Amino acid sequence: MAFDLNNPLISIILPVFNRRHLVMRAIHSVEAQTIDDWELLIIDDGSWDAVEQDILPLVAERPNYRYMKHAQRRLSASRNIGMHAALGHFVTFLDSDDEYRPDHLELRLSFMKENPAVDIIHGGVEIIGPLETHYVQDAFQPEKKIHISRCCVGATFFGKKSAFIESGGFKELPYSAESELLPRLEAQFNVKKVDFPTYCYYTGLKDSICAQRREQATKK
Repeated sequence: MAFDLNNPLISIILPVFNRRHLVMRAIHSVEAQTIDDWELLIIDDGSWDAVEQDILPLVAERPNYRYMKHAQRRLSASRNIGMHAALGHFVTFLDSDDEYRPDHLELRLSFMKENPAVDIIHGGVEIIGPLETHYVQDAFQPEKKIHISRCCVGATFFGKKSAFIESGGFKELPYSAESELLPRLEAQFNVKKVDFPTYCYYTGLKDSICAQRREQATKK
């Protein structure tokens, strides 16, 4: 399937903040996808580690790459900016410290085609990291810890752009914005959780949102 510059099927939104040492792994995993009808929107949330020096040469030579930079507004704002700029019929996400398995987009797209009444899917996480980092603070019961596989991992969302826009997108919360968004999506649209683990979710990084949630849980 050839890429249409003005009408990509899928828009991938990749926010980045000071992840020069990791973001290329994420980008390479997008390039390794088994389908190519996508665009990649790299949303730089005010990085100061010169990450654009690695990204801009790629954007210059790849017509389906776009790079946008703004003053730091955090993850949710970056995702929302990407959603509104997206040209694709479907929108999905990738965090800069994670990566896709090669069939990530193909399996999700196939599910949507086989289930046309579904608006949005999420789930399908492979957790990579020390076992003790697989548990985080429960967004709804902060005194408890919950396994990441039971969480709503926002970067696994894949669905119709129109549905995300109509929902109002992610609220700009310190963390767990996806847990706040999911019930709103479920109230308005047909949302399903999938179980094919093609999103590689890395734990153990000191500056990750996951690490922040573990720290909060430890203090309880």
